Amino acid sequence: MAIKKGICKNYGECDIADTKPPVIQEADSTNFVCEECGKPLTECSKTPPPPTSLLKIILASIAGLAVIGGGGAYYFLSSDDTAPQPEQVTLTKSASELNVGQADTLQATVTPEEATAQLEWTSSDANIVSVKNGVVKALAEGKAQVSVQVAGAEGLTDVCTYTVTKKEEEPEGETGGEGGGEKPSTDINLGYASYQGDTKNGKPHGNGTLTFKSRHLIPGTKDSYAEAGEQVIGAFRDGEINMGTLYQKNGNRVVVKHK
Repeated sequence: MAIKKGICKNYGECDIADTKPPVIQEADSTNFVCEECGKPLTECSKTPPPPTSLLKIILASIAGLAVIGGGGAYYFLSSDDTAPQPEQVTLTKSASELNVGQADTLQATVTPEEATAQLEWTSSDANIVSVKNGVVKALAEGKAQVSVQVAGAEGLTDVCTYTVTKKEEEPEGETGGEGGGEKPSTDINLGYASYQGDTKNGKPHGNGTLTFKSRHLIPGTKDSYAEAGEQVIGAFRDGEINMGTLYQKNGNRVVVKHK
């Protein structure tokens, strides 16, 4: 006669099975049943399951963790976006005229100011005017619309209509004023950056765009720096920024002013 050890799994109906910890019973292999309820025993070589009351505690704990975990996940997803959403985008003007070969700089203002937004620029006819980050170039005669839109926000857009005409020939010997007065749409290599826009006396003066080649202090500011590849679009005065926007590579926009 072989004797085996086992436990009863008839939880809720057997006093031995409901005992904590599980009670090990010895029974003949030919009659391997619980002495209390008469149901088959489970050999001890297998890990005995916890009693019913312990199972309830474990299940309750798992349920509690699921609720906490679910709530935590919901909070993470719902609280990640705390910045205010853009409500409107406005261009500095609604219409403009250019000669073929000239350039213009459009500034877009997103409200509220605290909102973070990426702007998408498009031209209705890229053969007439092209646009990149607000810098508009007149390529051929005609009319075209330049529009700006908040990325991912349909309806948040504004438009400026450009009329492009052929540049009139200047009489020979005309200098455009004393001391090399204003000269629109000039490209200047500043070493640390390239400038495109209005100039005066060979310096950025008026609306224009600075595209930085290396990390450098934005001229006219006290401690505002631009990284390589970033742009400052705005109004310049005597080579320094008067007021404009720094477009950072990470998509953020920072207002910069003269010190």
